[in-house]
Amino acid sequence: MPLHVGSGCLPATITNLRINCIAQSATPPEMSLWEKIKEFFCSTHQTEALECIWTICHPSVGTTREDVVSRFEQLRMLAYAGYEESIHSGRHGESHFCILDADNQEILSATLDDAGNYTVNCQGHNETYRFTMDIEQGEECTEHAEGASGTLQVSPLPAPAAPQTPAEYDAVWSEWKGAAPAEELRGRAATVQRICTCLNNGSRELNVGESGLTALPDCLPAHITTLVIPHNNYLTSLPTLPSGLEVLTVEDNQLTSLPPLPSGLEVLTVEDNQLTSLPPLPAGLVVLTVSGNQLTSLPPLPAGLQTLSVAGNQLTSLPPLPAGLQMLLVARNQLTSLPPLPAGLQMLLVAGNQLTSLPPLPAGLRRLLVAGNQLTSLPPLPAGLQVLSVSDNQLTSLPLLPAGLELLTLDRNPQLVRLPPLPEGLQTLSVDANPQLARLPALPSGLQRLYARNNQLTRLPESITGLSSEAIVNLYGNPLSERTLQALQNITSAPGYSGPRILFDMAGASAPREARALHLAAADWLVPAREGEPAPADRWHMFGQEDNAAAFSLFLDRLGETENCIKDAGFKAQISSWLVQLAEDEALRAKTFAMATEATASCQDRVTLALHQMKNVQLVHDAEKGQYDNNLAALVATGREMFRLEKLEQIAREKVRTLALVDEIEVWLAYQNKLKKSLGLTSVTAEMRFFRISGVTVSDLQAAELQVKAAEKSEFREWILQWGPLHSMLERKAPERVNALREKQISDYEETYRTLSDTELRPSGLVGNTDAERTIGARAMESAKKTFLDGLRPLVEEMLGSYLAS
Repeated sequence: MPLHVGSGCLPATITNLRINCIAQSATPPEMSLWEKIKEFFCSTHQTEALECIWTICHPSVGTTREDVVSRFEQLRMLAYAGYEESIHSGRHGESHFCILDADNQEILSATLDDAGNYTVNCQGHNETYRFTMDIEQGEECTEHAEGASGTLQVSPLPAPAAPQTPAEYDAVWSEWKGAAPAEELRGRAATVQRICTCLNNGSRELNVGESGLTALPDCLPAHITTLVIPHNNYLTSLPTLPSGLEVLTVEDNQLTSLPPLPSGLEVLTVEDNQLTSLPPLPAGLVVLTVSGNQLTSLPPLPAGLQTLSVAGNQLTSLPPLPAGLQMLLVARNQLTSLPPLPAGLQMLLVAGNQLTSLPPLPAGLRRLLVAGNQLTSLPPLPAGLQVLSVSDNQLTSLPLLPAGLELLTLDRNPQLVRLPPLPEGLQTLSVDANPQLARLPALPSGLQRLYARNNQLTRLPESITGLSSEAIVNLYGNPLSERTLQALQNITSAPGYSGPRILFDMAGASAPREARALHLAAADWLVPAREGEPAPADRWHMFGQEDNAAAFSLFLDRLGETENCIKDAGFKAQISSWLVQLAEDEALRAKTFAMATEATASCQDRVTLALHQMKNVQLVHDAEKGQYDNNLAALVATGREMFRLEKLEQIAREKVRTLALVDEIEVWLAYQNKLKKSLGLTSVTAEMRFFRISGVTVSDLQAAELQVKAAEKSEFREWILQWGPLHSMLERKAPERVNALREKQISDYEETYRTLSDTELRPSGLVGNTDAERTIGARAMESAKKTFLDGLRPLVEEMLGSYLAS
């Protein structure tokens, strides 16, 4: 139906002014209007009323005068009684329509005139739609006096391809939702709800949520300036983007390409997709973040680009860099060189490439991160540099360090022999795993973190004890001399000591050892065979092919050097019996071999602690297999030992936090070793070597014994309810009752999850949000678990009550 003005029939053409207004306004004026008048209508009528407002402000091709009249009359009918008087037709003539506010001022008006104009004034924004009379080609234009006969021929403009009204948008989105695969129904429904909310509220940002989408609808709201498509979606492509888009974020999807980018785009973030190339970049782009793709090259970069992040691609070179670039993040590529760096660059991250040298560094550079390259030297460092990370290179030395440097990481440079003088403002220094580094320079008094693990340090600078009490020094894996350790212990144990906390271990200076064949290491422990019997070690030939066998062989050899082997006459027989059980149990052997991989990393007390842990695994393994099914007293006793060891570990961790000079291994072992008898710890050995440097006192041990026994008295019954070996025993001895409880646990979880989803997620519009669903899932699981344990308690009391009471 064409719009009738006078006697003409006219197609509508939107003005450039209207286009500019839409593009530039922060909030559409009709939405500001709606906030002021939505109280005119009850909640059930608001959607229809908003539709009327929208069509009044955005007339489509073919709108007639009768349509305009009808819209205002419809608003009057939808309004509450009394409010309809604020909606007028013909207030200043039959072609004038308006809505009044509480002060009787027009906040929306629509006017039709005889010149072919339709003018909408909304919140002070004037929009005029001009109507032209187009004669069909080949016909003459003949004016007609009003009332004259004849028909004016017109050529109406084609209808726009994109939706113009909420109803048209809704039709497109409803069709898209209806075409969803079964597994995507809920996600698309949630997305349509978000898009409709965005449209109705006039929000400039649209976040489609973590909805598991494989596609988006063809039409997105035209007014948005920010589009966010987070992870947990699976998009391979995007629809045409709104022309006014300024920010586009698509993270962790499966995009292989991008559509043409809007000319006004300022921020493009498309991380962790599968892009192999980029389209031409808009001239006004300021931030480009495309890390984690498969790019082999980049297009020309816009002159105004300030941040370029392309880490984790396959780039072998970079294009010329814009003069205003401030951040360049190109880690984990295949770069062998860099182009000249812009003068204003503040951060350079090129870790994990193949660089052998760096270009001259800009004077304003603040952060230089070039770990994981092949650098043998560095250029002069800018005076204002604050962060320098050069780990995993081939550096033999460093240039003069800037006075303002705050963080220096220099790990794993195998040729590095010494460090330059350290700046007074340095706060963190990490020089781990430099095999030729035998000494440290003087340490600045403000240093807060020193990591110097796995070097060849035998002594330390005197300045180390001058660091603050908040400082942490980690010296694990260094062959510190006995003299150095004794001096440190004297200083740190003195009354009033207020220096740093120093972590170390009793590694000592030892050459790497080669593991013997496993059967040879086992033979040293096993009881010799009687005449005519096969040697017990023969079985260990084939075990030598199993995973981690070499580590276990080395562990057995180191075990022979411990204080227990030297001082405890029965120790060898204990290990022999243990090896016999390992030979009979493949699953237990696999667990034990795996634990040996880190067991020999430092001193012999670490080997002893590893043995304790292996014996604990044996106790639990035996219980789970059913060894104590007919000896429930032994099952409970094993549980008590596991409980006591768990409490001792907690106490040891607390003690470690209080010590200034500490080897954690010695602290843990001290509590176990010295409380072996009083707590009945059958898996613990009788001896340790370095108790004197553990920092654990007699009063500490007495307090720990009382604390463990008190905790056992008040907590053990609840603790054992959750113990896996107990559950295994109950499943074997009372399968029907346990299975019924398991089934109830599953149904309780499902019911609780549904309730939480209906009462918390759905009202908040969070259905389909992965994080929110994960949170209520954990709560539902915890609730179901508690109900399961409550149901298990009577069965446990029935079977174990007398043993638990003793």
